[in-house]
Amino acid sequence: MEKTRSPIQIYYLFKSFMIMFVIQALIVMFMPAGLTGPIWYQVLALNLTVAAVLGWYLYKQWYHIEFSYSDSGFQLKKGKGTPASYNWSEFSQVSLARNEYGEFKVRLHGSGEPLEIPVSKLKLDPFEFRFHAMDLMSRAKSSSA
Repeated sequence: MEKTRSPIQIYYLFKSFMIMFVIQALIVMFMPAGLTGPIWYQVLALNLTVAAVLGWYLYKQWYHIEFSYSDSGFQLKKGKGTPASYNWSEFSQVSLARNEYGEFKVRLHGSGEPLEIPVSKLKLDPFEFRFHAMDLMSRAKSSSA
């Protein structure tokens, strides 16, 4: 049975909204005051609405993380990029790491570079998922042997 985790990350959604809002605010700021002064509230409402729509689009294009896993493997996708697929049997060790922002990542070690699954961003319990990943790896190794 495949499980998928794809929670909305409020920080990155807010960041996308603010990027779009600031760009529009700068455009309006350089417009003549005679044009925008009488309809200032309408311009603000329009900017907020457009920033919300474009911010959601920017968030989905760049920041949104989707993680799907089953007993045999998993798939990790960020934004509209191509998903990266792996088998649990490709990895032999699991560790838990924390970055400078205090976010946990489950690090999978195999023959090549370690792969990090951003469990904090996926709203997974890092300690529980580490043990779950170890169990999935051992089951994948035993079924392939």
